[in-house]
Amino acid sequence: MAIPVMFFDVWQAGYGGATVKIYEAGTTSLAAVFTDEALSDSTDNPQILLSADDGFGKFAQPLYIGVPYELEIAGTDVTAVIRPWLTSLDGADASKAMVQRAGQSETAALEDILARSVYVRDFGSFESGGSAATNTTTLNAAVGAAAGGNGGAVLLPAGSFPINSITLSAGVVLCGQGRDITILQSQVGDKVTTINGDRAGLIDMTLDGINVPTNSTGLHSEANDEIILYRTAIKRFATGLHLKGGRRSNLRDFYLDNCNIGAKLHGDSDAGGGADGDELRNLSWNGGRVTNCTQIGIELSYEDRLCIANTIRSVGFEDNTGTAIVINGARFTRFEGCWAKGNIGLLLVRDDSNTSNAARLDNTVTGLNFVGGELDGGTIIINDTAQGVIFEAVSLRGVDITIGTPCNNNVLLLDCVEDAEVTISGQGTKIVRAYQNNQGRSSGLTTDATATKAWGIALQPGQQVILEAQVVGRARNAAERRACMRRAFAYRPGSALAYDTQTANFTAGNIITGQSSGAKARIQADTDGGTTGTLTLIDIEGVFVDNEVITDTGGGSALVNGALTPANAALDGNGNNVELDGSTNMANFGTVAFVANGPEIELQVTGASSRTVEWDVAVRVMSN
Repeated sequence: MAIPVMFFDVWQAGYGGATVKIYEAGTTSLAAVFTDEALSDSTDNPQILLSADDGFGKFAQPLYIGVPYELEIAGTDVTAVIRPWLTSLDGADASKAMVQRAGQSETAALEDILARSVYVRDFGSFESGGSAATNTTTLNAAVGAAAGGNGGAVLLPAGSFPINSITLSAGVVLCGQGRDITILQSQVGDKVTTINGDRAGLIDMTLDGINVPTNSTGLHSEANDEIILYRTAIKRFATGLHLKGGRRSNLRDFYLDNCNIGAKLHGDSDAGGGADGDELRNLSWNGGRVTNCTQIGIELSYEDRLCIANTIRSVGFEDNTGTAIVINGARFTRFEGCWAKGNIGLLLVRDDSNTSNAARLDNTVTGLNFVGGELDGGTIIINDTAQGVIFEAVSLRGVDITIGTPCNNNVLLLDCVEDAEVTISGQGTKIVRAYQNNQGRSSGLTTDATATKAWGIALQPGQQVILEAQVVGRARNAAERRACMRRAFAYRPGSALAYDTQTANFTAGNIITGQSSGAKARIQADTDGGTTGTLTLIDIEGVFVDNEVITDTGGGSALVNGALTPANAALDGNGNNVELDGSTNMANFGTVAFVANGPEIELQVTGASSRTVEWDVAVRVMSN
């Protein structure tokens, strides 16, 4: 760094024409002197000062130097050592120095800033592929330093680091360089990371058990609140994550993989009913996946304390060979926008069966909600109390649902979509399907005799509905009123799909699949003409492609011949129309009727000329 040569950069009395030597500080060596701050344009040393009439002297031009220096003037006077501004401490103690980050307005002591985080390698050897014992000693020392400062971040470098077991005190968070970038590896058959206080956890790292050690647990916590697991993975342990109680834990982009049990999320006192544990409540898990677990993906369970009000959002459950989700006596559990695919067991719902908890009233499943998302394949088994089990706006594909005995309450499928491969067994009558758009209301005006659409529903191929409408109207420009009811039965036939080059017959009731499109549908009927024919299809999902191979579950096979041809909706019979007592001058209100219009069934209100009629309709639908 260049610094100016001071003192004679301005006029000084009594030194006109004096010789000034510029020495490197503490030596008799003349320093290199320059006329520019880049230290590239060298000049003479010594320098002869300019002289003014009154005896003042100064350098002829500004001078610069890059080392500490001192001046000798006229062979007699010597200045103090002048040093460059501080750029390197070189072992000096600057802990009390007040410093300020560029662009910020606040200053703080350097020691306070350094204490805000702890770098693990400041406490010893911590090496990728190094000794587990040495790495553990260093990591525990760093954790202890952070704990001594009432918590903070312990910063870890990138790499794979063998360790044994560690304990995180309150407020201490291990921070790596990213998931699968910083990896702590441990093959200890016990608890590898133990949380021992609130607000502790892991960020931007992976915890890896390597070979699923027997009795190993990746991260264990008992009755600690606000546990933090951000952008972190735990994999290849007997149990990945075990929370025995705790409140308001926060998991973001958290992954579990290749464990026997991915996560035990338990309301558990850890003392058979004692007071040293806690409920598990208000856990929030947002983003991530649970994959390849052999026994259980995650289990939310009442052990001897409440497991309640926990929410899991946008988490995927994939390829688990055990049961992906177990709800054991947990209450008010909510899954939002989650998905499941490739699991053998998808969901098991049951009450807590521990006989020592038999007298408890809060260990039964109440309030289990799946909202949005997609459940593709696997079994769903629902037993016992099952109060308030609701699937809302969920896509169900190829799921086998069993309602066990006993199951004391209905299971609601609200605004859900089911493909043709969904099966229901056991107490199937406990499944209740409802669609919020199956109850509609509207209002409007008619001022002439033109039919006006007041409400409508588009039917799917094969869908049948019973419709019931209530209509009230009153004239604005006459003392007239009307109240009536309309009922109708409507349906939409299955869609037609022509085929040719048939090599094996299709069977009504089976599922066909397009080999290239992946589209699926149920065969309602087959008009077979030998090698050609036409299938009538319902429960259609996807779009069949011309000339692709289609096969059914009984071995039938042919090629698609053209595009799927949908049928229009239709009314079956005249329904049951009722005019309610109290109506007056009904003719002036025109007609109210259900009509078929393409794929839709509409309720149309027709007014009358010279009458301004305001009307309200309410429609209910019962559908297959």
